[in-house]
Amino acid sequence: MPSRRRIACFAFCLTLAVAACGDGEPEGEEASTSDSTTTTQTTAGSDPTTTSRPAAPPTTAAGGGFDGSTTPTSAAAPAGLGVALLTDVSVSADGSTDRIRFSFSNGVPGFDAGYVEPPIRADGSGEVVAVDGSAFLEIRFAPASGVDLGGTLEPTYTGPGTVTGDGQVVTEVVRTGDFEANLTWVAGTSSPVPFRVETDPSARTVTVVLDASA
Repeated sequence: MPSRRRIACFAFCLTLAVAACGDGEPEGEEASTSDSTTTTQTTAGSDPTTTSRPAAPPTTAAGGGFDGSTTPTSAAAPAGLGVALLTDVSVSADGSTDRIRFSFSNGVPGFDAGYVEPPIRADGSGEVVAVDGSAFLEIRFAPASGVDLGGTLEPTYTGPGTVTGDGQVVTEVVRTGDFEANLTWVAGTSSPVPFRVETDPSARTVTVVLDASA
């Protein structure tokens, strides 16, 4: 018959073996859970907000891709220019565009161009100026004038104050100001069509190009 000491020893060893087997299963479960968590985190790391997407298609301006808009645009005068002296203004049609060309004798001034609401008023006096059209594109040049302000005060622009030409959407271009080296013309158009402004320092011209197909 086994002694009580042997029975107790056998029971103690059996308890240790069962405990060892029981501890091994949670470790395996923890490892499996850890692996699953890692996989989940890796998947979650692919944040859909950072996924590359194709760029939005470019917007096409009215008139089948005309390079321009109806928003105001401007450019600063080059340093050291002085007052740019206007010599000529013309309006012409060129295919699907109208062109208003301003020519200067000594350089290209800065400009601000954009549509304005009527009534159109003259610089300085504030008097209402009649301009034929349904929309009104104002072009302001500075420093610029149609008069030699350097001392002679001789006019450098001797053309009319209203230029019509043969525009398709431009009805007429009217001088609305030549005051304190700010030279302003307003183009009447059939509608607020897209436009752009091109400068050519070598030819000393500033050309407003309007979309005549809009």
